[in-house]
Amino acid sequence: MSKFNEQNLYEMSKKRYKKIKKDYISIYGINGCIEILKSRISIIGIDILEGGKAIKTPKIMNNINSKIYKVRKLQKDQYINLYKEWRTQGIVIHINGDFVKPLPNFENQKEPHCLLLTDGVEDPQNLGQIMRTSECAGIDGMILPKNRSGAISQATLQVSQGAFIHLPLYQTGNVSQTIKALKKQGYWIVGVENGVKAKNWYSEDLTGKIVIIVGGEGAGIRQLTQKLCDFLLTIPMGGKINSLNVSAAVSAILFERKRQMLDN
Repeated sequence: MSKFNEQNLYEMSKKRYKKIKKDYISIYGINGCIEILKSRISIIGIDILEGGKAIKTPKIMNNINSKIYKVRKLQKDQYINLYKEWRTQGIVIHINGDFVKPLPNFENQKEPHCLLLTDGVEDPQNLGQIMRTSECAGIDGMILPKNRSGAISQATLQVSQGAFIHLPLYQTGNVSQTIKALKKQGYWIVGVENGVKAKNWYSEDLTGKIVIIVGGEGAGIRQLTQKLCDFLLTIPMGGKINSLNVSAAVSAILFERKRQMLDN
């Protein structure tokens, strides 16, 4: 493993480190870092704690030793000085932060194919959980509005537990135009929203070429977006609270789709 010198990207100066840190995203924790090391994602550098949990984990060290990375093995005082506010399990990997791509044309894409569009989900915890759920449920991509969505921040990616590596992320500047374009490309548009016109979440076929839309925390899907949906689905509540957290609702819908596909 190569070591950093004074001219390297990571300088021991904390002030300099913070300045450089803005140009990339840092992912920490053993599970998330294992996923990054197994992927082809561009790694800028790795900080690892001497004697820590990560350095004793074969899945971490075998992947690090099999490739050429810029790796710093830090003593405890140095490591804590840099990462005292994080629960890192002894490893931090710094990666390029550009994961979101323009939405491609899916006209020739055959079914089954499912995209998830978030219409106003801004909380980074929810967004990260939705990414994680979407990847686990086998969704083919996630569409994020440029102006009505949480940023793809370090917090979001950390919560996703590495899902962002495997889940294609797309960005759109105009939700309405995107929905209209996807309709022309053969997609059915399904909104998840409470309302008198909404059908039970398990009553419709979700196995085809579909876009599932979920709304933001509290506000739900915008009225304009709802009007563009082919149909709405709702998850009836059995308790005194009349709504689920958006990430929980996403889990229910996406795994209902998964169940239907397994039954077909």
